[in-house]
Amino acid sequence: MQFIEGHDRYQYQMPVSLDDTIQTDHPVRVIDSVINSIVTDNKERFIRERESGAGRPRYQDAVILKLYLYGYFNGISSSRKLEVETQRNKELIWLLEGLSPDHWTISNYRKERGEDIKYVTKKFREFLRDNGYIKLKTVAIDGSKVKANTNREMLSIEKIEERLTGLDKKMEDYLKRITEADSADDVMDEVGEGVNGNNGKAYIEKIIALQRQVEELESQKEILERENRKHISGADPEALLMKSRDGMIPGYNVQIAVDAEYKMIADSEVVTEETDLGQLPNMIESIKEELGKAPLEAIADSGYNTPDLIETVEKKEEGIKVYVNQQPTTRDKEEIKFEYDEEKDEYKCSEGKGLVLFQKNKLKRNSLTNVYRGIECDGCRLRNKCTKSKKGRLVHRYLNQQWRDDYKARMRSKIGKTKMSLRRQLVEHPFGTIKYLMGKIQLKLRGKQKVSTEINLYTTVYNLKRLINIEPFELLIEKIENYAWKTA
Repeated sequence: MQFIEGHDRYQYQMPVSLDDTIQTDHPVRVIDSVINSIVTDNKERFIRERESGAGRPRYQDAVILKLYLYGYFNGISSSRKLEVETQRNKELIWLLEGLSPDHWTISNYRKERGEDIKYVTKKFREFLRDNGYIKLKTVAIDGSKVKANTNREMLSIEKIEERLTGLDKKMEDYLKRITEADSADDVMDEVGEGVNGNNGKAYIEKIIALQRQVEELESQKEILERENRKHISGADPEALLMKSRDGMIPGYNVQIAVDAEYKMIADSEVVTEETDLGQLPNMIESIKEELGKAPLEAIADSGYNTPDLIETVEKKEEGIKVYVNQQPTTRDKEEIKFEYDEEKDEYKCSEGKGLVLFQKNKLKRNSLTNVYRGIECDGCRLRNKCTKSKKGRLVHRYLNQQWRDDYKARMRSKIGKTKMSLRRQLVEHPFGTIKYLMGKIQLKLRGKQKVSTEINLYTTVYNLKRLINIEPFELLIEKIENYAWKTA
């Protein structure tokens, strides 16, 4: 049987250029073109002198930026693995022109130069906006919990105090042993056997290590008390305990806004709030800062359903329409209905019984309401179903109740249901892709700002992947090279 044979590795082969080893339409060429364009057009930001004339010259920013985009594009976020890839991966050898930064250099850039990575993310989103890939007609906003780079164990004040007590006992034990060792050394001196202080020195080193642990625990306890928190992660104190599909995890809430035109990520934010309830106005404002204007429509799931904030956004951003999924309220499910008479400022229930104003400006769920109480509940055939109160049924009317009722009607309409269907189509794919790229260990960095750096890398490579899939290669390269990347 005949087989396909390889080349004889000991025979001389005609040399080819490094460029010939990479396909002409390979994604790595897009990464190269994007970073070269951003860095070249913004030299004043990226060209820096070394802090001193001594030592080895530093790598250009473009080298590390290309390396990180390539790595995250291919699901490689470890600095050590990236170092290895620079030495054996022909695509990276081509991209970095044979350079191979060590893992410390790679890792430190990500930790220390988050603002530069954020700048690249912002400039690329502006490119997408200016070329029509992000149109801000409709954006879908959603959040997802991402596990912090720490184990699942969270410390409470009780656990911290328990550990501090244990550390105190250990230190007392070591101090006692040092005293005993000193006494033994004194006896040895008297009989001329010499001094043996090695044990005492070892105990002192252990005590110093224990003292560091005590200081760290005391600091974590102070954070819990100052921020009125119940739990803290030892490795990443900024991460909060959050409910996720994998149970309770120490993590971060990653918010994204996906543009409906090509499913590009128009914006992303990392927050430490567990719920999405207050994030809608923050995300709209962030989109404006990132891309210069607010979207015409914003759609989100019921996790963002804070009516007062929705109303605020629609009034503040002229022309914007917000569609947030509505969960049925207790009143919606009731058999008994209540109708408001604006002229009389009172309610009538479906049994014809009246409810009159009882209390004004009562706070309910952080919103002001007027309270109406039933005055004809006695003898009503549905009283037992309606209320258990001996004083009569209470109905709360929010100060913006008419707006709330109109908004509910909008969401129950055909267009409202269509928007909710669109939301699911837009947000699930980006988060699925990003979490696939993240792998089992989702984050490499710790702390909100550094986690934001990683999310910027993930959202940028997601947009890159989308762009490469929807645009002919030669046209895409032409657009990249002809775009004015310089900051105004």
